[in-house]
Formats: sequence, C-alpha cells, structure tokens
Amino acid sequence: MASTDEDGEIIPDCVTNYHLVDYKENPISFSTLPLHWSEDEMPDGSSIQIFLRGSADNGLQQIYKKVIAWKFELSYMLPEVYVLSKDKTWIKLQKPRKSFENTIKTILITVHSLHIMKKNPEASSSALWKHLQKAFSSYEIEPSENDLLEHMPLIKKAAVRDKEIAKSEYLSALLLEIPGKREALHEDNRTKRKFKFMVDAADDDCDADESDESGLFDSVCALCDNGGELLWYAYLGFEAK
Repeated sequence: MASTDEDGEIIPDCVTNYHLVDYKENPISFSTLPLHWSEDEMPDGSSIQIFLRGSADNGLQQIYKKVIAWKFELSYMLPEVYVLSKDKTWIKLQKPRKSFENTIKTILITVHSLHIMKKNPEASSSALWKHLQKAFSSYEIEPSENDLLEHMPLIKKAAVRDKEIAKSEYLSALLLEIPGKREALHEDNRTKRKFKFMVDAADDDCDADESDESGLFDSVCALCDNGGELLWYAYLGFEAK
C-alpha cells in the first residue's frame, strides 16, 4: 500500500525501470548507501546525496526521491531489495533500467547468491552458478566469482547473522579458495608491473610507472580486510566472537 510524505506526495511501494544517481546525475549503486540489517539497527543517513529515479503505477507515476539506506530480504521465493526514502519509507526495487544494469550487477548477483545459500545450503557450486547464469541471462557479461569478491565484507556479515548462510557448502569452499585467488591476483599484477616497467624505462617515464604501481597495489588491497588480513581469515575470526 502506497504512503505519502510530509509534502503530501504519494510514495509507491515499489518502483520499476529504476536507476539511482548522485548529485551530479551520475549513476551510482544503491550499495553505496548504508546497509540496514535489522529494525534494531537503523543506519544513520548517508552523507552522499543519492536519488532514486523510476516509475510506478504502470508508468503513470514518475519517481524522484532522495534515498538514505538500503536493505535486502531473503525470506521470500525471490530475493528483494529496498531503498529507504528520506521520509523513512521503504521502496522495493523491481526491474532496473537497462542502462543501469551494469552499475548494480555485482551487488545483485551477491544478493541472489546469498538467497541461494540461505534457501539451499547444500547447493553445489555448479548448481549455484547455473541458477545465476539463468537469472542474469539478459546481462551482457555472465556472472562470475569476481562479482562476489567485490562484496566479501557483506557476505561475511550476512553469514555471521544468518546460520543458514553460514552452513552453505559453496560459501565454505569459496572462503577457502580466496587465498589462492589472491595469490593469482598478486602474480598477475607482478607480471603487469614488470611489463609496464620495461615499457616506461624505454620511454624514460618514471612518473607514469610509479602511478601505475600505486593503482595496481590498490586493486590487490581491495581483496583484503583490516589492512591486509585475508577476508576468509577475518571471517573466521569474526564468526568466533
């Protein structure tokens, strides 16, 4: 049932053909917003100005609302994602705008993966990815574990909060594989740095080489937690608390 805000404007329960933008009208993922885990943990409003655009009521109503948080729900047959308006009303996100799909691809795949882990903890890796490939068949790039690696802190917290997710056989295997994936990433970056150094040395462009190395190290650290601690190790320590 739709509600109204303080200005008397109707706020719909759900929005389709949606996308989110920052104050410069650039596309931005809802995962940038604070994540609402439970009713007892209402997050503070985001300092980032993010707005929801979309349509409701079969396209008769155009939506433009500032949003301050997001949440996901895994209890239903399909996972659901909501954003919280500044008037503290939850709005369900349905089908995104086609041009916005790549912006939210990794987080949607992560939420769908958590849904499978919760509903079927015994699901194998092949079963999980077969389901994801079918669910995201309209996307230009197929789902992969790289999508999940971008959101490992979220996956880690979800497993701590939900015992069914924590039982997931696929998640256990993924957490154990992360050290190897990280080492492979290190090796790939070492090769790239060596090649870049050879090219830049020929061009006497040391500054460009230094800048490139900095960017490469940043990509490695993106797979770390607490200043370099492996995410799977941090997960096990967090779980034991």
